[in-house]
Amino acid sequence: MKLRHQLVTLSLGLSLLLILILGCLLALFMRHLLENNLKEKGSDLARVLAADSRVVRALEKGSDPGLRDYVQGICSRTDAAYMVVTDEHARRLSHPSPELVGQTFRGEDIWPALQSRESYCSRDVGTLGPAIRCFAPVVGPDGQAIGAVAVGYLMRTVEGTYQERIALLVGAIAAVLGCGLLLALWVQHLLRRTLLDLEPETIANRFAQQDLVLEGISEGIVALDNQHRITMLNSAAFYQLRLPGTGRHALLGRSLAELAPGLVPALQQGGAVRFTVQGDDFVGHWQELSGREPGRMLIFSRPDGTGSLGMQVTHLRQYGEMLRIQTHEFANKLSSLSGLLQLGHVDQAVDLIQQENEACQNMLQDLLRVIENKPVAGLILGKFSRARELGVELVLDAGSALGEYPAEVSADLITCIGNLLDNGIRAAWGNREHAAPRVLLSLDDLGRRLVIEVEDSGEGVDEALADHLFDYGVSRQTGDHGVGLFLVKKTVARRGGVIEWRRTAEQTTLFGIYLNKNQLV
Repeated sequence: MKLRHQLVTLSLGLSLLLILILGCLLALFMRHLLENNLKEKGSDLARVLAADSRVVRALEKGSDPGLRDYVQGICSRTDAAYMVVTDEHARRLSHPSPELVGQTFRGEDIWPALQSRESYCSRDVGTLGPAIRCFAPVVGPDGQAIGAVAVGYLMRTVEGTYQERIALLVGAIAAVLGCGLLLALWVQHLLRRTLLDLEPETIANRFAQQDLVLEGISEGIVALDNQHRITMLNSAAFYQLRLPGTGRHALLGRSLAELAPGLVPALQQGGAVRFTVQGDDFVGHWQELSGREPGRMLIFSRPDGTGSLGMQVTHLRQYGEMLRIQTHEFANKLSSLSGLLQLGHVDQAVDLIQQENEACQNMLQDLLRVIENKPVAGLILGKFSRARELGVELVLDAGSALGEYPAEVSADLITCIGNLLDNGIRAAWGNREHAAPRVLLSLDDLGRRLVIEVEDSGEGVDEALADHLFDYGVSRQTGDHGVGLFLVKKTVARRGGVIEWRRTAEQTTLFGIYLNKNQLV
């Protein structure tokens, strides 16, 4: 389920739960309030009627033929179901039913009013049915109770009033739920428009892939806002401009003019520019950025550009190879999906899509978690695709770690790691009939040395070639081969490092490169 659908469902579920809880509490409160109001009203009516002079005189005389009509006239002007007047023996002097006048009051709850002169309310069953009954004593001149007044509200009437109020409450709850639904749909629409109909995981992966692409470009790229503050820069720009700080991410939001004063004249220009920073000459061009937060982007490089061009060609070849591999992979996946859909196996087709998506996202997230060097991470990602195409298991050691380095160092690392992985994948695939094809890559950047190890399940190095393995053109294969290890050896030597190889006890071939990190910066 998409995130926006989850948010809508969650918000509606929580709203419904809260409204139901509040509705139940309100219903209980309304019932309690209704009964309390009736008890207060009934008590007031009972006390007023008990103090009525005609009622007092009738009780003093013991009878009054017109008392019933008098009391019923008062009762008709209120919402009470009945008003009953009794003497001190609980004998009725008035009642809505004439035939009950003169009979004893039904219920024991009248006696506290007669015996203790208390005013109170109770719930009991009378001749007219269950009711809330409020009592008040009628006190004679001597201060003694000479009778009592009972005011009653039938429970069926109370329930009817309660049901009417509950209906209003349910209507209000339905209106609130409707407003909540409209609000949730509006939030869903807003999220969809803001996130361009993409899920957060997809956005994060796209940003990560975009970062890999930017880090794989040898030209420096700096994006600025209208105040010339840095909003984005790649490692090539950070190292070529020799910007201060521990890393490029720490410079985001700072003024480029303060960090690189040599760029101040270029900031006032547009189009193609030339500038000098700390003695290094650069050429570049400005590109305007439009959108909610407009700004400018500077793409620059050194004028000679030969090393940059070589790196660019290398990256383009690797990128083209990765695209070719992924095109082949996705063509096979699309064929499988087409077959499943034609056979009507929709659920299996969906499972295949989700499985492929989760595998790619997990691989990318695991890679970016341990490899901070984006160009190298992009290279390894491409080699993963190449190995998978050939049926070779390429594994990145769980303890691997690699930090960021200047663009020139990253280019050398790409040369070394890329060639060793190519040879390892090729060797493992060639020996697939004798051993499961597998290549293990280990990168250790935590100490004073940078260690790169590639171990493959190939048949090993030909003894006839062992002494000249790193010479130009030496290879057991025919054609345009024998250059990779030569370039690796040359690159490692230029960096003051060591490259070794050996046959392990597990009958695998291990190539190791050991570089002093102090000589890499």
